[in-house]
Amino acid sequence: MSPAPLPSTEADRLAALHSYEVLDTASEEAFDGLVALAARLTDSPIALVSLIDADRQWFKARHGLDAMETPRDDAFCAHAILDPDHPLIVEDATADPRFQANPLVTGAPDIRAYLGMPLVNPEGHALGSLCVIDRVSRSYDPATVETMQTLARAVSVNLELRRTLLRTRKAALTDSLTGLPNRRAVMDVLTTVAATANPVAVIAVDLDHFKEVNDGEGHAAGDALLQAAADRLRKTVRPADLVGRMGGDEFVVLLAGVTDREVVARVAQRVSAALHHPVEHGDRLLRLGATLGVAIVPDDVADAEMALRVADEALVRAKQTGRGGIACATQEDATQLRRAAAIVRAFDTDVAASNSLQGAMVHLQPIIALGRVPEAARKIIALEALARWSHPAVGAIPPGDLFAMVGPVRAAQLGRVVREQALATFAALRKRGLADARVALNLSASEVCRADIALSIAEQVERAGLSLHCVEVEITEEVLLDRVSNRTLDQLAALRGRGARLVLDDFGTGNSGLAQLLRLPLDGVKLDKQFIQRLGVDTRAHEIVRATVSLAHGLGLQVVAEGIETEQQAAMLQALNCDAVQGFLYARPMPPNVLKGWLHERTLHNNPRVTVLQPRTTKKAN
Repeated sequence: MSPAPLPSTEADRLAALHSYEVLDTASEEAFDGLVALAARLTDSPIALVSLIDADRQWFKARHGLDAMETPRDDAFCAHAILDPDHPLIVEDATADPRFQANPLVTGAPDIRAYLGMPLVNPEGHALGSLCVIDRVSRSYDPATVETMQTLARAVSVNLELRRTLLRTRKAALTDSLTGLPNRRAVMDVLTTVAATANPVAVIAVDLDHFKEVNDGEGHAAGDALLQAAADRLRKTVRPADLVGRMGGDEFVVLLAGVTDREVVARVAQRVSAALHHPVEHGDRLLRLGATLGVAIVPDDVADAEMALRVADEALVRAKQTGRGGIACATQEDATQLRRAAAIVRAFDTDVAASNSLQGAMVHLQPIIALGRVPEAARKIIALEALARWSHPAVGAIPPGDLFAMVGPVRAAQLGRVVREQALATFAALRKRGLADARVALNLSASEVCRADIALSIAEQVERAGLSLHCVEVEITEEVLLDRVSNRTLDQLAALRGRGARLVLDDFGTGNSGLAQLLRLPLDGVKLDKQFIQRLGVDTRAHEIVRATVSLAHGLGLQVVAEGIETEQQAAMLQALNCDAVQGFLYARPMPPNVLKGWLHERTLHNNPRVTVLQPRTTKKAN
């Protein structure tokens, strides 16, 4: 007996076979059903879907045979694939020189007759065959051959469908630019690792300078940077480790089975070093660097998604000390993130339970005009509405943490509810003659980005029975400078045209140029408390406040100082011609019932006439 020769395209044929990733897989109903049907329609005791590998034939489906595979040298199907266009028919194997000494003929399963239909893929490669086998010699009529051809096509179609689905799944799990596993694939691996309690080190990687390259040199240069980073990361770690792209300029490295912090630190240093060399792109060198955050499962955190978040938290901390650093996660990071997750869950529960956020409550803090009069006679010019939220499961959330913890979508929900409360409270106070000033409404970053935010505010004000002349809209400097489209700016300007005041909050903390202030007509600015609380301590703070007040007044804007806690600060601000102040020295943020009593008491004892600051005017240029 001599084995079948190899097809002339054997290397390509094997590559095609392996592309289906079907070898050594579990049985599948579609294939099992086809071999059972083939056996029944041809009245054969044995039917097989046989795939010819490099040195074996492996059965994807079998009927009437226990063996999973045989050596390729013994395979009838190895002969069948030599002529992809025609069936292989053997009526009596004992009389065929190719097979008469074959151990599958001289011994079990005692093959006598064989009919094999090559399984040909769309590229023309014969992957194996659908065959039927009999233990007695027989001939196969044309109808039987045609039946087998039809069933073989069905097998090929199912194989192709399997490969298409496999490619689709791979595409869904692969980043198209770098070829790395994407976020979904990384999360699948991490989830599996966490479920099996296997250790893994997570290194979060954020490329430095990518935005500058992408914006300055073009997207092709940015893509080159990402591809180079992916290639360097793959070469830096072991083949068993996973490198994934999480999106944008963010990558992750998973070090399988590693918990030794010194080992992880050495790998992180190698990764950092590999990413701190320029990338050649055409005739230019593109700057590249990276900041890293490290977390270890299960030492730092057990949950898969939390592991990535903890590593990202460490990365953020590394960036705070400058680009290019490496920081390791701490138990405190995991604790804080779990706390944040609990807050989000509680928030969503609150929304689902009432659709009105029962835990939300507005607090209002008076803004008071400075003047050359006794403290008791200073006028309240506005009441700023501040969001508060609490839940039995997590307690009251500190105001400074609230919006960052709940995220932009929930922040918008909270903002809407708090504005409704603020406007209703203000309307009730006006009816009692306790509030003849304005109510100041804050807009979060997510709300400012909404195309309909101006219309939404106007509708809320009207539902409360108020006029826009009663309203100030506060936007932080960072939001105004970086996130607002010109269309939204036009709508906010239209609100001002209908009587509302526009105020820039946290002035002095933004990262953009002062020229951006010209994008929106403003009525006032609020100096951030970090400057105010340094008055009397740092001469630079005094100079910054003086210059800001002068600049604002020159632009026709009024200035409110936040965070006033001492008489010294108040006196210095008065000397610097600041228009108004807000802080614990005068009044803390108060819930509506407390504020009503505070205003009533103030009216009884002082009877001040509450007025609104009028916009400053500037001289027309000659």
